[in-house]
Amino acid sequence: MAASQRDISVSEFFAKNRHLLGFDNPRKALLTTVKEAVDNSLDACEEAGILPEIWVHIEQTKGDRYKVSIQDNGPGILKKQIPLIFGKLLYGSKFHRLRQSRGQQGIGISAAGMYGVQTTGKPVKIISKVSVRKPAHYYEIQIDTKKNQPKILNGRGDGVDIPPGDKGTQYINKHGIEWVDQSHGTRVTIELQAKFIRGRGSVGEYLEQTAIANPHVALHYIDADDYEYEYERSAKLLPPEPKEIKPHPYGIELGRLAQMIEESEAVSTSEFFRTRFSRVTSPVAK
Repeated sequence: MAASQRDISVSEFFAKNRHLLGFDNPRKALLTTVKEAVDNSLDACEEAGILPEIWVHIEQTKGDRYKVSIQDNGPGILKKQIPLIFGKLLYGSKFHRLRQSRGQQGIGISAAGMYGVQTTGKPVKIISKVSVRKPAHYYEIQIDTKKNQPKILNGRGDGVDIPPGDKGTQYINKHGIEWVDQSHGTRVTIELQAKFIRGRGSVGEYLEQTAIANPHVALHYIDADDYEYEYERSAKLLPPEPKEIKPHPYGIELGRLAQMIEESEAVSTSEFFRTRFSRVTSPVAK
């Protein structure tokens, strides 16, 4: 029995316990997939100082299978980062920052892609572009759940660079790649087993509430029945950017405090508390 014990990767664990990530039934899986992608798009645009414009398209392919595509006009993603962001769980830039954001753990969109592969066998398709003068990067990806690493299926394992201009447009049309023509942005397409509904708890309700809560966003939504919804931008100013803060001593557990002390280069206890915590002045530190 001891000989059969082995490490379990985080993606292997969540593949067998996907209900912990919001993929416990087909209706919720569709909503979770759209929400994770839209949240990523909003965060990316706002951090780059871009007024967000987001396209959401849900298409029924057959039976209980749906293809979900979300595109934004954000800053795009560097080529080497694309496979890791969409093909590796717990990979992201927000986890170690003490500031408010919609996503933090680096699980959501990669977990949605993993659910899609599990239920349909179809890879996640990503196209991202950082500039009108630079090539777009196109990937078809699956997660290797045993290693928690991306498996790139196209371009001999390196993805495909689509040149700018007319040549790129011809390539996109020839290979049936979905892309709303933009100078920069990212589009992710996931095919998954799902249930499309209307009303309470639906994708439509979520997008409507998102448009109300974020008046600086322009949303274009085509649902599974080919109905089109347009939510126009009603504010042309981005919300104030959240500020990163240091923790307060009252909010730190003993184990975390010990770790912070071990990592600190402070030469005294007073300096440690003044430099690593919020609202701790010299008199308070003493």
